[in-house]
Amino acid sequence: MSAIASTEMSNLMAAHRLMEMARDSEARRKGKNVDGKSALDYMEEDQALISDSAKDAQKQESAPLPPIENVNIRLADLHEKRSGQTRQTQVVVQEEQSVEIEMEFSYRPNTPIEGLVVHNQRYAESDRYLFKFADGSTFTILDKWSNKSTTVWGDPHVDVSDLEGSNDGDFKDLKASDDVTTFMLSDGTRVTFKAKDAGIIEQVDIFKGSQHVRGLGQASEDFSPESGLFSTTVYLDGETRASSTPLGDVVRAGGDGNDWFDTSNKLVWGKTTGPVVTQRPPATMEFFYKQTISQSVSILAQKLARDA
Repeated sequence: MSAIASTEMSNLMAAHRLMEMARDSEARRKGKNVDGKSALDYMEEDQALISDSAKDAQKQESAPLPPIENVNIRLADLHEKRSGQTRQTQVVVQEEQSVEIEMEFSYRPNTPIEGLVVHNQRYAESDRYLFKFADGSTFTILDKWSNKSTTVWGDPHVDVSDLEGSNDGDFKDLKASDDVTTFMLSDGTRVTFKAKDAGIIEQVDIFKGSQHVRGLGQASEDFSPESGLFSTTVYLDGETRASSTPLGDVVRAGGDGNDWFDTSNKLVWGKTTGPVVTQRPPATMEFFYKQTISQSVSILAQKLARDA
């Protein structure tokens, strides 16, 4: 028997003893004959009761456990029990995010250049402008004085560098010609594209004074990785060739360097976002900033069962 159970039993015996002594005293006051018991007699009776209770408890604790019987379980019975349960799904969503930042600086002195210079298949240059073939369908005109650029790409679209997005206009916006478009630059240089309004660049001719540079685009039958883009030769037939090459649709540079106006001085592409530059700066510093944000979300679903 535990210590707690033994204490409870002793308290019960003491209470029982006091009740019997009070009952015997009341009987004597009424004149009844009652066998007197000493405190020793009561204590012996109590010890006997406690001993018997302890023996009974010990028998219960030492009694062997009932034998474990084999139980046959049918899958059908389990299915019936499960069908009475309510299924729930606990969904845990885990999100991870990372940010990658790329920064690049470039410093370019604006050294005066005489006429047109071809550096290689991809780059040609005048005193104010840099001309770049990124590939057979992408051509960029960079105003080195204002550091603003215009890119002709695709079939063909127009992208000015100081506006959001890469499609700020289209050759289809001009209606005079379907296959020739000319950009007149601030220093008198002329850039004429032979490209259908719904096609890609076939040829680019750059004229400045008596000089002429030609480039082949991807739509040309003569285009190849070896013979395409800029020819490394600067021809001296600029004036003659310019007069025999149609202008087609015409836009002229204005604003902050990459805003383009039609012959009636109406803005066609671009927006003036900076000061108008009329003098060559001693150098140009370019800053490129690129931020890439990647985000991944994983979902963990856990099925729970609850009784109906």
